[in-house]
Amino acid sequence: MDWTHRIRLRHLAILVRLCESRNLSQVASELNITQPALSKWLRSLEEDIGLPLFERHARGIEPTLYGLELRTHAREILGKLGRAQDTMAQLAHGATGTLAVGVTPNIAPVLLPPGIRRFRERYPKVLLRLAENTLDHLLPLMQEGSYDVLVGRLEQHSLPRNLHYEELYDEPICLAVGGSHPLAGKRSVTWRDVQAHPWIVPGPSTPMRMRMDYELALAGQPAPWQQVESSSVLVNLSLLADSDLVMPISERLARHFARQNMIRVLPLAMRSRGITGMVWRDAALASEHAAYFMECLRLSR
Repeated sequence: MDWTHRIRLRHLAILVRLCESRNLSQVASELNITQPALSKWLRSLEEDIGLPLFERHARGIEPTLYGLELRTHAREILGKLGRAQDTMAQLAHGATGTLAVGVTPNIAPVLLPPGIRRFRERYPKVLLRLAENTLDHLLPLMQEGSYDVLVGRLEQHSLPRNLHYEELYDEPICLAVGGSHPLAGKRSVTWRDVQAHPWIVPGPSTPMRMRMDYELALAGQPAPWQQVESSSVLVNLSLLADSDLVMPISERLARHFARQNMIRVLPLAMRSRGITGMVWRDAALASEHAAYFMECLRLSR
């Protein structure tokens, strides 16, 4: 009999957890079963499939190519069922559907609001779920089906397989400071000036950090004194106030906060540009809500 007829959702969750922890003893403890029982189950699953899912060694277990591929499908199945459960609950409470959108922090305040307003005019009873996080956190969840659309500063070559990408716009990055910063209000600023102050920088795996590193390389500049590493827009704005910190930021977002007198943009020209776009799975095109939301983003760029 086909092994897929015998596998259960709980088995998929266990497989995912084994791939994450790479430790039989730890997972057995979490499941409140013995390690021999878990090992027996895993061997039985491998025999059913006819392929080795894990390599055993003294330090634990390591998923094989087959194990990693099955984990990808398992996460997609579990993610879709979780979405289905949530959608059924919302429909029962009067919603006409749900739409899950992941967004990176530097995009949320400037691109999303006009797109959401346009979307709600047509679909006022669709529950829109927004999740803001860094790209390295959002992409794996997007791949497994937790989100319909992902919006942010993206690089096409870094996307996982089975995801589609469309560029919305590109823009330069700039440097910003708080209103009381020694450099605020100056008509001319040099790299030497900004290097004399501590910086807030995003995490090393973020597109903004990669663009900033590229900009520094273009200018022949060393890495700045990084006093704070943060991708939280709200935290960073609070840190800039009444401090001598310098922060790289996208131009649109900088203009947005500068109009509110929350930051000052430094007059230091940047040559590097970052790409903002959206990512979706095949299933999103079959969703009327997701397709229209993406069109709203195109009209808002």
